[in-house]
Amino acid sequence: MKKKTQTPTTEEWEVWKYNGQYIQGDLLKKYKSKDSAIKYAKKHIDFKYIEPSNKNTRKKKEFFLDDENHIPVGMIIKRP
Repeated sequence: MKKKTQTPTTEEWEVWKYNGQYIQGDLLKKYKSKDSAIKYAKKHIDFKYIEPSNKNTRKKKEFFLDDENHIPVGMIIKRP
């Protein structure tokens, strides 16, 4: 009996910083895990809240980074 080989998932987490024009702004870095992306964002973006998007799907996820006044300062995006 053959074992099923599991296809590796290549998800990519991107950290974006608001640049004054677009919420997505400037791409800072890409990671393979959500935890690494959040850790990097904590060091390089001054935010207080992480809010998930209401348009999240199983494959694509977006999280908005807001300051203490709930003003957007960046995003973390998972791309399939």
